Amino acid sequence: MPLHLLFPLFSSVVFVLGMMLVKRGTTLGVSPWTGTFLGNAWLALFWSVPAFLNGTVAPTEAWGQAAVIGGLFVLGQLFTYLAFQFGDVSVATPVFGVKVLMVALLVSALAGEAVPGRVWIASALATVGVILVQSSGSRSPKSNDSDHPSATSRFGLTIGMALLAAFCLSLFDVLLKKWGTQWNSREFLPVAFAVTGILSCGFLPWVDRPKNMMQLKALRWIVPGTMLMAMQAVSMSWSLSTYGDATRINIVYALRGLWGVLLAWGTARYFAANEAFLAPGVMLRRLTGAVLLTVAVVVALV
Repeated sequence: MPLHLLFPLFSSVVFVLGMMLVKRGTTLGVSPWTGTFLGNAWLALFWSVPAFLNGTVAPTEAWGQAAVIGGLFVLGQLFTYLAFQFGDVSVATPVFGVKVLMVALLVSALAGEAVPGRVWIASALATVGVILVQSSGSRSPKSNDSDHPSATSRFGLTIGMALLAAFCLSLFDVLLKKWGTQWNSREFLPVAFAVTGILSCGFLPWVDRPKNMMQLKALRWIVPGTMLMAMQAVSMSWSLSTYGDATRINIVYALRGLWGVLLAWGTARYFAANEAFLAPGVMLRRLTGAVLLTVAVVVALV
């Protein structure tokens, strides 16, 4: 495996760990706007360091491209946090696996290249995987509100938000591959993520105050969780802007769907997650869907 694919492999694990911490924080009452703002703020602060050390950023003709990329990232992050606000880690994370196929199709469309037959096979497998995850239901019979109408609607919102996040971040990846490789990554990325930081300030009216998060006992979950989310985003954005190779990078990154189900299932009681109340059959269907999405990844890679 090429060494640059270790970056998305690292990100795939850190993403799940970060979102499990964030999910615990939102369960305690923290809003998804808070997670989005903090995650993007950490990114903006991190990428300000190389800009300060270099004493320069990308030239002004690159700023328009950086602004588009930064805006797409903000939307993708917001839909990601909303997906986990509405539903379980073991539901939303496998659905993100379709991102690799969206990236392949967008790369093909923007570059005018033919889509290989294996990508269509992978698309079919991924579709079946998503259907299996969706058919697993929002709750098990053990849960108190398994038949509550809002449970089904929230489950559908989880799928919808995850697909919107996957699309926005797929377009982000493709444009970062196309534009980011034209410039020095240490100069281009600080501008792009400065835009994310500025745009995220628009969420401040809905961001929870530190005192409120301390009262909710959520600060110890949301802060490290958003830091981990920023860390995995740094790894992904660096690999995309430096090496390109968006399709294969996303193929490896899609393994987070498998980690998402396994880790959420194994640590559900510690994080007081909904997976702790789900029947084994429900989690097995989600795991089967995640495995199919992983097989789709392998097919697309081969």
